[in-house]
Amino acid sequence: MPSRLTTGAALLGAALGSLIHASAAQPLHQVYRSGAERIPDARHSDIRHLDRVYSMPEYAHPAAWHERAEWLRAHVRASAGLLPWPEDRPAVAAQVFDRFVGDGFSVEKVYFESRPGLYVTGNLYRPTEGDGPFPAVACPHGHWPHGRLHDDQRGSVPGRCIGMARRGMVALSYDMIGYVDADQMDHRWSDPRLDLWGISVGGLQTLNGVRVLDFLAALPDVDPSRLAVTGASGGGT
Repeated sequence: MPSRLTTGAALLGAALGSLIHASAAQPLHQVYRSGAERIPDARHSDIRHLDRVYSMPEYAHPAAWHERAEWLRAHVRASAGLLPWPEDRPAVAAQVFDRFVGDGFSVEKVYFESRPGLYVTGNLYRPTEGDGPFPAVACPHGHWPHGRLHDDQRGSVPGRCIGMARRGMVALSYDMIGYVDADQMDHRWSDPRLDLWGISVGGLQTLNGVRVLDFLAALPDVDPSRLAVTGASGGGT
């Protein structure tokens, strides 16, 4: 006699064969008999390939773009779990310490909480020449093996920040979650239970970036009207 496992596999195979045969006889979007006409699934009809040319939308006037930008901004915030947007954020209570002075720049260690129990860690680079207030640049790093401390012939995050400081800018290089000193959690994780509440690595890193700008804008030697950001690869967060 065949085993129960063999019989079960045969029944499953027969069921899948019937389903595939039935699906092949009609378009996939008609499998759901009610509502398919009202909610078409473009994945079945509009296949995208890497070599497909994407035409950027055109906007006739600035107001149309600003309306679209606000729509995009709201959707990014919703995806990051940041709706409602935290308008009344408390001042950043940062610890800045262990100052080193080099040729035309200084560098200090920094950490602060972006939300209770979640720490942002990094290095603050400042000019040692010129009169402030200076423009400031937030510098999230890419997926380098050593994060914000990566320094080799392919690229140097400290070198980039030192160059900015020597050119009259304050720069904060901070860790992505799971890198160097921000080791409270792994860089890549997902939990369906937390996803339902809008809590994710992307959302937490977005909040960290917002608080980094809050921190820079409040420094006495920074001009809060001149803030910028630069990064690479994963540093786009």
